[in-house]
Amino acid sequence: MTTLPRAATPLPVLATLGNYELIRKLATGGMGEVYLAKQRGPVAFSRDVVLKKLHPSFTSDPQFVKMFLNEAQLAANLNHPNIIHIYELFEDDGYVIAMEYVRGGTVLSLLRAAAHDGKALPHGPSLRVAIAVCEALHYAYTSPGDDGVPRHVIHRDVSPSNILVGYDGHIKLADFGVAKTLDTNVTHGNSIKGKYGYLSPEQIRCKPLDQRSDIFALGVVLWEMTVGQPLFQRENEVAMMYSVVEEPTPRPSERHPDFPPDLEAVIMKALARDREDRYTSAHELATDLRRVARDHDWDIEASALAALIHETLPDDQVAFGRIGSDQFSGAGATGSRRRTTFGGGSFQSVEIVRPAGRVVGGRGVLITVIVMMVLSAIFWIWFAPLLL
Repeated sequence: MTTLPRAATPLPVLATLGNYELIRKLATGGMGEVYLAKQRGPVAFSRDVVLKKLHPSFTSDPQFVKMFLNEAQLAANLNHPNIIHIYELFEDDGYVIAMEYVRGGTVLSLLRAAAHDGKALPHGPSLRVAIAVCEALHYAYTSPGDDGVPRHVIHRDVSPSNILVGYDGHIKLADFGVAKTLDTNVTHGNSIKGKYGYLSPEQIRCKPLDQRSDIFALGVVLWEMTVGQPLFQRENEVAMMYSVVEEPTPRPSERHPDFPPDLEAVIMKALARDREDRYTSAHELATDLRRVARDHDWDIEASALAALIHETLPDDQVAFGRIGSDQFSGAGATGSRRRTTFGGGSFQSVEIVRPAGRVVGGRGVLITVIVMMVLSAIFWIWFAPLLL
């Protein structure tokens, strides 16, 4: 990623956090804060970084701490150009992750800007983003660990707010906080984690997961980028998840009659409710996306995406996995505005643990999501205000 040109005078330092100088606060969420910071060293060494700090009040909650530390532990061992790089994890009145600084925004910010104008993102840049995420997912799933065995990392939170896009047209997948290797919780389907609008059917049903769950989530993102509307827009989160597992998924051509049939076929295969009908790997999905782009002569180079970002986003933005909701307004065929809320942000991903021995499906899905919503409401009504 490119870096900001050095200013004629040093930026003011707000405070220090560990060995880093805080330049400005980027965001505050229910569980933490994000800062732009400087790392300095000998011989005029200087590097811009982003610090994600877990709020001290959450350090006593082992589940929040586990999710936060999981991001650092997993992502630090994933060395790929399309995965955000983690520099270090340290403690300073709470846990802090130092990560790669990216000038740019997120796919969410691009979607919001496009929806404001009542349009979708161009097909070329959209496919470039999807292909880059495919490459990141394929690497995370297949790259070997220290023991030589593939890591089989499943991200479980692929969403527009976690896909960073730089002014130079490069893409980074962020926020591995709810990612998991194929351990007991994932293979036995004991928990749900992720954002409401991007959960796969098997996540909602608490079934065993593999990479095809991430492929479904990326299919949702690709549908939204190319259509310009939220896919699983409903009046509440329960209805949203019910629509994922029970209602017919609308085809892009239902919203845009001139939508390219071959691209629609790829998207709908990624969104197949039965994962046996989906792409078997992110690599296979990327191959088909490249073929479609080549057949249509769409520009999927970095320069095309860079031009779109420069035209769409304000200058000198800093991209990071979002603290907040995945929501944007989409215009329908009639031009009317729609608005939807897609669950929590990077620090607030959904989790519910299934009771041992219970099979979740059909009626059980509704019970699960209703319980989830009750617990979420209790937290935000009674406990969250005490923490602010």
